[in-house]
Amino acid sequence: MRASSSIDIYAYICYNLLKLTTTKMSSHYERSIHPDLTAPIPEVPSLAGWKEIPFENTEKSNEPLVAVGIFSDHPKVLTSSVYANEHHNSPYHGGLEGSNVAVFMREGVAEKLDKAADLLPKGMHLMVMDAYRSLQVQGALFEQYRSGVVRQHPEWSDDEVSAETQKYVSVPSTDESRPSPHNTGASVDVVIVHVDDEVQAMVDDIDERLDASDLTWQDEYSLTMKRSEIMRRNAKMLDFGTRFDHGGPSAALRHMEEESSKRELTDDESLQLSNRRLLFNVMASAGMEPYADEWWHYNDPASQMGAKVAGIDHAEYGAIELSAENREFARMREQHHLNSVRLARGEEWVPPKGLEIHYKLARAAVFANNPKDVWRMLDTVDKIEPPDANKAA
Repeated sequence: MRASSSIDIYAYICYNLLKLTTTKMSSHYERSIHPDLTAPIPEVPSLAGWKEIPFENTEKSNEPLVAVGIFSDHPKVLTSSVYANEHHNSPYHGGLEGSNVAVFMREGVAEKLDKAADLLPKGMHLMVMDAYRSLQVQGALFEQYRSGVVRQHPEWSDDEVSAETQKYVSVPSTDESRPSPHNTGASVDVVIVHVDDEVQAMVDDIDERLDASDLTWQDEYSLTMKRSEIMRRNAKMLDFGTRFDHGGPSAALRHMEEESSKRELTDDESLQLSNRRLLFNVMASAGMEPYADEWWHYNDPASQMGAKVAGIDHAEYGAIELSAENREFARMREQHHLNSVRLARGEEWVPPKGLEIHYKLARAAVFANNPKDVWRMLDTVDKIEPPDANKAA
């Protein structure tokens, strides 16, 4: 079948992007610190008044947004764009308007996530579920959660509803002195996934080959896509006690710590506690600050929320918009994803003259491996909404 011109240039776009933005898989960082990854999660300072933290315009304030994940300069950090409906495990069918398959964050934050990823034990990988959000996406999430709170608590005042909602979703603020955390590109939602030793050996082999200096772009593209397919088909999220985006007290960062102080935990709960500690300790060691109400949410200390927790008297990261380069990357990633799905489903088209090899590589890379299939992670994500008060805990 014949597809549109945007589909015809699919492999050509991928080729050019790889030439411009993809760096080799670098070897692990030289680890100058050896944090105790099993250390208990400490009490988190109060966030009261975090929106009053003033901004100081510095060189960091102008730091750009960069992409992480496949085809980016930060390929070791995996991504799963839940709000863009990238995978089967997204409860947002069709995706939230304004969301992107590509995941962006401040450059300094991306560098910290690289460090966090390198602190993880063998076979474990850092995965970003969400980072930079446009105000459009932020607004959709806020209204969805707020509506659920109103349904469950019709007797509450607007202030009570707003306060409860903002525990889990910030107001989509246009006030330059009070930006929404994710709108600054300095807040990230992260989880840890793992693969078994056999799969990790395959990933290590690909990483070693990607480090080679004599790779052709064809080999680089094929290896990059193969690595993505291996992780997508085999990675499983660690058990953190709740799904990602679960709204409720059990999602609190120290929930399992507090439970362990009151009673003996079950084996499953002990594992959940260990996994939360692992995520906290690698993120804290990399320089990120936690959020008390969500085990998956971390902020850079240069943001208002991060500065408050870190005890810093000013913030440097304010609201930011995607650059023209970011938007072009987002379009490429969206087209790449859509065409990968189409190819995996058996759709065919005739490539323009001269692009036959691009098309052949693309088909070989995704044939029978639908990028939407992440069946091992199907039960890991909740839709942002308050827990059903009518159901037993």
